[in-house]
Amino acid sequence: METSTTSTQSVHKITEVAMLISLAFVLEVIASALPRQPQGGSVTISLIPLIIIAYRRGFATAFTAGVIFGLLNWMLAGFVIWVHWMEGPLDYLLANGVVAVTAFYFAKHRQQAKYFAIAGVIGGFARYFIHYLSGIIFFREFADGHWAIYSLTYNGVYMIPTIILVSVLGYLVYQKMAPQIEEQVS
Repeated sequence: METSTTSTQSVHKITEVAMLISLAFVLEVIASALPRQPQGGSVTISLIPLIIIAYRRGFATAFTAGVIFGLLNWMLAGFVIWVHWMEGPLDYLLANGVVAVTAFYFAKHRQQAKYFAIAGVIGGFARYFIHYLSGIIFFREFADGHWAIYSLTYNGVYMIPTIILVSVLGYLVYQKMAPQIEEQVS
């Protein structure tokens, strides 16, 4: 039977994660007003709340949160499917879920803004890799040359700026909010 303290901690954790997923979604809605790639993809900073979840709650919670955010993001896009039914789960669910790999980095590197910047690079490249795979698996027909180079370039157009933005803003967010981010880490 759960004690009152354990129950309160569970409610706090669920509320915190839900709020950070909501923040990521709001940031994605704002980003959706920006120009997008023809087959999807745009510059966004929505990875920052997912990285905070990885920092504070670990891989499993961050992966689940990334998948939930990916589902919301896919809904925002109208559950678009261009070529194959698996591209949606890959480009939305898994691509956002893998940002949780930053939790493994945070297991050894904590409490400095530079680590948040590096985590932005790690999480961003993990997501970029999944989009790259989706491109070489599902979007070959759109390539004007070699499909692997096409996927690398197509996804790099929005993922490289995203990685830079998330890294820089992650650094600044940690600098400004370190006490809040560090509070009651579990």
